[in-house]
Amino acid sequence: MLLIVCPNLAVDRILEVPNFRAAAVQRSTPAIVQPGGKGSNVARVFRQLGGEVALAGFAGRRNSHHITEPLRNLGIHVDVVEAFDESRTCTIILDLASNRHPTVINEESPLLESNAAERLLRIVDEWLPRVTAVLVDGSLSQGLDDDFYRYILERARSSGKFTALDAAGAALAEGIRARPDFLKINAQEFGDLVGVSQPNTQNMLEYLSDARDRLAHHTAITFGEAGAILSAGGGFWQAAPPEIFSANPIGAGDAFAAGYLYEFMKSGDMERSFRLALAAAASDASTVRPGHIIPDDVKSLAASIDVDQL
Repeated sequence: MLLIVCPNLAVDRILEVPNFRAAAVQRSTPAIVQPGGKGSNVARVFRQLGGEVALAGFAGRRNSHHITEPLRNLGIHVDVVEAFDESRTCTIILDLASNRHPTVINEESPLLESNAAERLLRIVDEWLPRVTAVLVDGSLSQGLDDDFYRYILERARSSGKFTALDAAGAALAEGIRARPDFLKINAQEFGDLVGVSQPNTQNMLEYLSDARDRLAHHTAITFGEAGAILSAGGGFWQAAPPEIFSANPIGAGDAFAAGYLYEFMKSGDMERSFRLALAAAASDASTVRPGHIIPDDVKSLAASIDVDQL
């Protein structure tokens, strides 16, 4: 079983607005509302692939059911701490006829109430004996220390669990110090981490080679439609998506992480995990809902991916 710790859970509100324009009154199709945040996305995809998964994080008292109930209906174990009045809402505006969509507006999380962090850590401790892997995922809620993920990863690693990290900013820099087994970052997060304004394959490979002893055993850098680079086992691999979809690219990186972890926890095969990750990301981008894939398509897409060793 995989445990996902994602403090900054949310409610996604997805709007399709044909010919979307800023500073104009417009109408949208009926809103799609679903559990949001990176952790929810990863949990859904991991579950759709057939994995057993638990999700822990913070939610608001007034609308926590908008997060917990849909996920539990999918067979996901959800354990939340109600740490403020209302969960944040993330608004995603889609204009399927445009090549400049989507527009995303992410609310900041409310400030955590006292002892909320300790309550979440107790939940993590309760789950640790029941899982084989732990992923810490997403941005940190207001009130958490930058080393919150690092602390969880170190506890999980000391318990013999496979550990994984997908974060940005200070949480990423601190989390890497725990030497997780798997790290997934995108090109922008890579640039911010190493101070590179224009990330490219060459400076990524140079960094991965120089920092090998300080990074995760499996480190994947994703760069959208161009694919991803994987550093694992002392080698480097690159692959492009099997097909480009543009219904909604939000959540594709989360699907990548879910696909990699699902396959690696099952088979331990790095190349198969890389293929499934790219296929899951492509399938996710073919749907308007972040964190939703078509499992049968994932299998066929994975079979068509060429992985090149660099």
